[in-house]
Amino acid sequence: MKRKSVLMAAVLFLLLFLGLSWFGINTLAKRMQIAHMEARFGAAEAALRQGRLQEAGRDYRGAVQAWQKGAQFKGYYPRIYRAYLVAGNSYQQVGRLRAALKCYEAGLAGDPFSIQFLTSIGSCAYRLGEHKKAFTSLQKSSSIYPLKKSLVSVWEELKRENQRASRSTK
Repeated sequence: MKRKSVLMAAVLFLLLFLGLSWFGINTLAKRMQIAHMEARFGAAEAALRQGRLQEAGRDYRGAVQAWQKGAQFKGYYPRIYRAYLVAGNSYQQVGRLRAALKCYEAGLAGDPFSIQFLTSIGSCAYRLGEHKKAFTSLQKSSSIYPLKKSLVSVWEELKRENQRASRSTK
Protein backbone atom coordinates (compact mmCIF):
# COMPACT_ATOMS: atom_id res chain seq x y z
CA MET A 1 0.00 0.00 0.00
CA LYS A 2 2.84 2.38 0.89
CA ARG A 3 4.53 1.67 -2.42
CA LYS A 4 1.38 2.50 -4.34
CA SER A 5 0.95 5.88 -2.60
CA VAL A 6 4.60 6.79 -3.25
CA LEU A 7 4.12 5.92 -6.92
CA MET A 8 0.95 8.02 -7.09
CA ALA A 9 2.73 10.96 -5.45
CA ALA A 10 5.63 10.63 -7.91
CA VAL A 11 3.24 10.64 -10.88
CA LEU A 12 1.40 13.64 -9.44
CA PHE A 13 4.65 15.59 -8.98
CA LEU A 14 5.79 14.63 -12.49
CA LEU A 15 2.54 15.95 -13.97
CA LEU A 16 2.81 19.10 -11.89
CA PHE A 17 6.42 19.59 -13.02
CA LEU A 18 5.48 19.10 -16.68
CA GLY A 19 2.54 21.50 -16.42
CA LEU A 20 4.57 24.21 -14.74
CA SER A 21 7.40 23.73 -17.23
CA TRP A 22 5.01 24.11 -20.16
CA PHE A 23 3.51 27.23 -18.61
CA GLY A 24 6.94 28.72 -17.86
CA ILE A 25 8.22 28.07 -21.37
CA ASN A 26 5.13 29.68 -22.89
CA THR A 27 5.45 32.70 -20.61
CA LEU A 28 9.09 33.12 -21.55
CA ALA A 29 8.32 32.73 -25.27
CA LYS A 30 5.54 35.33 -25.03
CA ARG A 31 7.84 37.76 -23.23
CA MET A 32 10.60 37.25 -25.80
CA GLN A 33 8.22 38.01 -28.67
CA ILE A 34 7.00 41.14 -26.91
CA ALA A 35 10.59 42.28 -26.37
CA HIS A 36 11.31 41.58 -30.04
CA MET A 37 8.25 43.60 -31.04
CA GLU A 38 9.30 46.53 -28.86
CA ALA A 39 12.82 46.43 -30.32
CA ARG A 40 11.55 46.38 -33.90
CA PHE A 41 9.15 49.23 -33.15
CA GLY A 42 11.97 51.29 -31.63
CA ALA A 43 14.15 50.63 -34.67
CA ALA A 44 11.29 51.63 -36.96
CA GLU A 45 10.75 54.88 -35.08
CA ALA A 46 14.47 55.70 -35.31
CA ALA A 47 14.54 54.88 -39.04
CA LEU A 48 11.45 57.03 -39.59
CA ARG A 49 13.05 60.01 -37.83
CA GLN A 50 16.10 59.63 -40.07
CA GLY A 51 13.98 59.47 -43.22
CA ARG A 52 14.65 55.80 -44.04
CA LEU A 53 11.05 54.97 -44.89
CA GLN A 54 11.56 51.51 -46.41
CA GLU A 55 13.55 50.33 -43.41
CA ALA A 56 10.92 51.78 -41.08
CA GLY A 57 8.16 49.95 -42.95
CA ARG A 58 10.05 46.65 -42.70
CA ASP A 59 10.57 47.14 -38.98
CA TYR A 60 6.91 48.04 -38.37
CA ARG A 61 5.85 44.89 -40.24
CA GLY A 62 8.39 42.91 -38.21
CA ALA A 63 6.94 44.32 -35.00
CA VAL A 64 3.45 43.25 -36.07
CA GLN A 65 4.70 39.74 -36.89
CA ALA A 66 6.42 39.46 -33.51
CA TRP A 67 3.19 40.54 -31.78
CA GLN A 68 1.18 37.95 -33.69
CA LYS A 69 3.67 35.20 -32.80
CA GLY A 70 3.60 36.23 -29.16
CA ALA A 71 -0.20 36.15 -29.10
CA GLN A 72 -0.07 32.43 -29.88
CA PHE A 73 1.62 31.60 -26.59
CA LYS A 74 -0.38 31.05 -23.45
CA GLY A 75 1.35 32.21 -20.35
CA TYR A 76 1.40 34.73 -17.58
CA TYR A 77 2.59 38.17 -18.49
CA PRO A 78 1.74 40.93 -16.02
CA ARG A 79 1.18 44.44 -17.30
CA ILE A 80 0.81 43.32 -20.91
CA TYR A 81 -1.36 46.36 -21.53
CA ARG A 82 1.79 48.41 -22.20
CA ALA A 83 2.65 46.06 -25.05
CA TYR A 84 -0.83 46.61 -26.52
CA LEU A 85 0.07 50.26 -27.09
CA VAL A 86 3.20 49.37 -29.05
CA ALA A 87 1.30 46.72 -31.00
CA GLY A 88 -1.51 49.16 -31.78
CA ASN A 89 0.96 51.80 -32.93
CA SER A 90 2.69 49.22 -35.15
CA TYR A 91 -0.61 48.15 -36.67
CA GLN A 92 -1.51 51.77 -37.27
CA GLN A 93 1.80 52.42 -39.05
CA VAL A 94 1.21 49.53 -41.46
CA GLY A 95 -2.34 50.72 -42.13
CA ARG A 96 -4.27 48.05 -40.24
CA LEU A 97 -6.53 50.39 -38.30
CA ARG A 98 -9.10 47.81 -37.13
CA ALA A 99 -6.36 45.65 -35.59
CA ALA A 100 -4.83 48.76 -34.00
CA LEU A 101 -8.20 49.72 -32.51
CA LYS A 102 -8.60 46.22 -31.04
CA CYS A 103 -5.15 46.45 -29.45
CA TYR A 104 -5.91 49.84 -27.95
CA GLU A 105 -9.24 48.63 -26.57
CA ALA A 106 -7.62 45.52 -25.06
CA GLY A 107 -4.95 47.70 -23.46
CA LEU A 108 -7.56 50.08 -22.11
CA ALA A 109 -9.15 47.13 -20.30
CA GLY A 110 -5.89 46.75 -18.35
CA ASP A 111 -5.40 50.47 -17.77
CA PRO A 112 -8.82 52.16 -17.96
CA PHE A 113 -7.55 55.70 -17.29
CA SER A 114 -4.65 55.71 -19.73
CA ILE A 115 -4.55 58.93 -21.71
CA GLN A 116 -2.46 57.22 -24.37
CA PHE A 117 -5.03 54.50 -24.97
CA LEU A 118 -7.98 56.89 -24.90
CA THR A 119 -6.46 59.34 -27.38
CA SER A 120 -5.19 56.50 -29.58
CA ILE A 121 -8.66 54.98 -29.67
CA GLY A 122 -10.11 58.40 -30.47
CA SER A 123 -7.74 59.14 -33.35
CA CYS A 124 -7.94 55.61 -34.75
CA ALA A 125 -11.75 55.55 -34.57
CA TYR A 126 -11.83 58.97 -36.23
CA ARG A 127 -9.68 57.71 -39.10
CA LEU A 128 -12.03 54.72 -39.45
CA GLY A 129 -15.05 57.01 -39.58
CA GLU A 130 -16.44 55.81 -36.24
CA HIS A 131 -17.09 59.32 -34.99
CA LYS A 132 -19.29 58.43 -32.02
CA LYS A 133 -16.62 56.12 -30.60
CA ALA A 134 -13.96 58.75 -31.26
CA PHE A 135 -16.04 61.41 -29.53
CA THR A 136 -16.71 59.36 -26.39
CA SER A 137 -13.09 58.28 -26.13
CA LEU A 138 -11.74 61.80 -26.52
CA GLN A 139 -14.41 63.12 -24.16
CA LYS A 140 -13.28 60.70 -21.44
CA SER A 141 -9.67 61.56 -22.19
CA SER A 142 -10.27 65.30 -21.92
CA SER A 143 -12.10 64.85 -18.62
CA ILE A 144 -8.94 63.25 -17.20
CA TYR A 145 -6.35 65.44 -18.90
CA PRO A 146 -6.57 68.32 -21.41
CA LEU A 147 -6.24 67.25 -25.05
CA LYS A 148 -3.10 67.76 -27.06
CA LYS A 149 -3.18 70.80 -29.32
CA SER A 150 -3.04 68.54 -32.38
CA LEU A 151 -6.32 66.88 -31.35
CA VAL A 152 -8.29 70.02 -30.52
CA SER A 153 -9.48 70.53 -34.12
CA VAL A 154 -10.59 66.89 -34.35
CA TRP A 155 -12.35 67.27 -31.00
CA GLU A 156 -14.24 70.37 -32.15
CA GLU A 157 -15.32 68.66 -35.37
CA LEU A 158 -16.51 65.58 -33.48
CA LYS A 159 -18.36 67.75 -30.98
CA ARG A 160 -20.24 69.56 -33.76
CA GLU A 161 -21.03 66.29 -35.52
CA ASN A 162 -22.24 64.70 -32.30
CA GLN A 163 -24.50 67.70 -31.59
CA ARG A 164 -25.94 67.50 -35.12
CA ALA A 165 -26.58 63.79 -34.73
CA SER A 166 -28.31 64.24 -31.37
CA ARG A 167 -30.55 67.02 -32.81
CA SER A 168 -31.54 64.89 -35.82
CA THR A 169 -32.61 61.98 -33.58
CA LYS A 170 -34.92 64.20 -31.50
